[in-house]
Amino acid sequence: MYAIKRELKLNNQEKSFFAGCAGFSRFVYNHGLSLLKSTWDIPEICGSDSKRLDAIKKVFTNITKKQTEYLWTNKYSSRIYQNAFRDLKKAFSRWREPKIKADLPRFKKKKHNCSFTVDSSHGKVLVQEGKKIKIPTLGTFSLKESIPYNCVSQTFTISREAGKWYVSFAVSASYIPEMKHSYKKVGIDLGIKTFATLSDGNTFESPSSIKKAKTKLGKIQWRNRNKDAHQPSFWNRSI
Repeated sequence: MYAIKRELKLNNQEKSFFAGCAGFSRFVYNHGLSLLKSTWDIPEICGSDSKRLDAIKKVFTNITKKQTEYLWTNKYSSRIYQNAFRDLKKAFSRWREPKIKADLPRFKKKKHNCSFTVDSSHGKVLVQEGKKIKIPTLGTFSLKESIPYNCVSQTFTISREAGKWYVSFAVSASYIPEMKHSYKKVGIDLGIKTFATLSDGNTFESPSSIKKAKTKLGKIQWRNRNKDAHQPSFWNRSI
């Protein structure tokens, strides 16, 4: 498995939309992180971080998103906040793992965290070759560099780096690096014993057809060595 990353060619409206998606993802992540940390001080609430986050996500889906002050969240794909909670759960799982020694998850900031993830709830989707990509639940967008071949993927991450937007996705295949041939200048010496000798020491033998042609030419030249080329009989008997 390896990842493919391409820069997106967006207009101002699409850039604004993606910035809103990233803000929504960041809001959900920070919202879940804040609520989870607050439950640590309540002894009546039991359960692992994973179970608590599942409960928080359920409340967010059924209650929070329906409140007047959070109605703006409904204009964005539900797959964005689903993946935001999933990322938060993974972050706490890494923090709890002693061998990894990861830091406690922190609140995301707009300056450093402008990305979001969506996926297809119906399994893997076809990503067609070319300079267009259809991102699940978001639509079709243009790419600055084409995708070289058809492939399938399920999860897509959109991120902004140095003012440019990128989409990346994983492909379930082995990566075969592009074969590149190096070119260099060499001198060629056409000889008698060998057909050609290169300045780097490589030699090429004469093909059998050339050897036969040279032999035939030598015989003709020998037979006609003393004849006058201006006489018609010379050409009739030479061929």
